[in-house]
Amino acid sequence: MLPPIFSASSSDTADFIFQHHDQVTFTLLPQSSLLYAIYVKLDGPSNIEVRCGDRRTLRQLTRGDLAIAPYRLTIDGADIDACEFLQLSLKPSVIDRAARELGLGGPVELAPVLGVVDPLAEQTIYQLEEELTTAPDRSDVVNLLIDTLAKHLVRHYAEGVWPRRKVGGFPTYLLDRIIEYIEHNRDRNPSSQEIARVLGVAEDRFERAFKETTGKSIHQYLKK
Repeated sequence: MLPPIFSASSSDTADFIFQHHDQVTFTLLPQSSLLYAIYVKLDGPSNIEVRCGDRRTLRQLTRGDLAIAPYRLTIDGADIDACEFLQLSLKPSVIDRAARELGLGGPVELAPVLGVVDPLAEQTIYQLEEELTTAPDRSDVVNLLIDTLAKHLVRHYAEGVWPRRKVGGFPTYLLDRIIEYIEHNRDRNPSSQEIARVLGVAEDRFERAFKETTGKSIHQYLKK
């Protein structure tokens, strides 16, 4: 049984499938034949409970949170609240091509990610939707966006870089940028609101992801 999906827009090419979904609460049945599906929440919050093997993960996703479901990942089921989101399903060949162009040997697998805060990936997907809906003939721009995003995913969400046991938080490149900004401006004690604004994310989203990544609240880190 497939989830009740209402597609506002859809694009299917040799490299990817892009859809805008607005759907009611549903239960995702066990499956293990996903592409590299990247979801971006457009509204929120909503809850998602995923069962993978003997692990059960409950996560509240808010606007802009990313969820990545890799190819050949086995999901034993999921309960998902009503939500609106963008879904980009990349064909495995796109990930393989990105890995080759980055000079990585052997096949690359992406780790499953739930609720990560990544403004770069988020904005790339928003831009992709705009190009597909307002200028569908600009295949050169669309191809560039897909290639850029695929390389970004391989760099920051490959197995080993982003462990399967990790949930939410920031990718390494973004955490490094945050720490660098804090240390460079310690003499004037920047606020969490200022740092979130620099990243281009909401303050509450920034604070949640920072604690998820470092184990400390941003306020504890700023006081050290």
